[in-house]
Amino acid sequence: MKSKARSYVYWPSVDKDITEHVKGCHACAIAAKTSPREKPVPWPATQKPWERIHIDFAGPIDGYYFLIEVDAFAKWPEVIRTRSTTSAATIAILRSIFARFGYPETMVSDNGPQFVSAEFSEYCSSRGIQYVTTAPFHPQSNGQAERLVDTFKRSMRKIQEGGTTQDEALDVFLARNRSTPNAILPDMQSPAEAMLGRKIRTALELLKPPPAAQAEPANLDRRFQRGDLVYAKFYARNSWKWVPAQIIRELGSVMLEVQTNNQRVHMRHLIQLRKRDSAVGASSEDVDIDHLPFDLLKDLNYVFQCSCFGFNLVAL
Repeated sequence: MKSKARSYVYWPSVDKDITEHVKGCHACAIAAKTSPREKPVPWPATQKPWERIHIDFAGPIDGYYFLIEVDAFAKWPEVIRTRSTTSAATIAILRSIFARFGYPETMVSDNGPQFVSAEFSEYCSSRGIQYVTTAPFHPQSNGQAERLVDTFKRSMRKIQEGGTTQDEALDVFLARNRSTPNAILPDMQSPAEAMLGRKIRTALELLKPPPAAQAEPANLDRRFQRGDLVYAKFYARNSWKWVPAQIIRELGSVMLEVQTNNQRVHMRHLIQLRKRDSAVGASSEDVDIDHLPFDLLKDLNYVFQCSCFGFNLVAL
């Protein structure tokens, strides 16, 4: 336009005047191209977990929606399945998440109707959460959540390819995402390390040799050997008594097998045993507790009245 004008006429500032005229043209303005992309402006860096979280909805997938949450610092994901995306349903989901991790300082979302309602705004303000919405129709502004939404959808398709149920696929996705080292995090930490301060144990731990067991200090006051004579606690109803027994073998550091004089074998804890002098007899204590109370009453020469059957049982 400038070149063509200069080929016919000329006056001082001809180029500037033409440019200003075109800028004021309404028809040109509404048909103009999209403005060149500006350099992305990153969100302020966070210094700790749960300082700022980003949320968004994914779906529907097989009739369900999924509330996606990601922590800006630790990249810790939360994915909750729901049938409803109303403000009330969204608040209920967030309330459950906040019960585990507390209220974040800042929460970011897009301009979905459930997020811009007065009910949702009131919920955030009453709990001291600074709620921020991104520019309408500009998903890049909530890139943390949008990126997780994309990763979640593709991962679910891959995991369910082998016939895995949606519930199982969701658990597998969360477990793997939380335990996988992230290049964005310092020292290639996993989201679990950044969020919880520790690695979460997965099936891959089975590839490592088991840690060497540390020997526990012996409890000399309560240490028994095979063949030792002991008294063992036996329980019946709301009572207990000491019954003579003998150590058969150790089942662990505090569990042992004992055998009573009636040749029955039982398992007892150390605190349920005490030493017995070999000179002490066991004839009067040889009671099979598992058959109480009748056998106990018989040994003590009690009379068991069975009035409901119309006869008396007398133990002689």
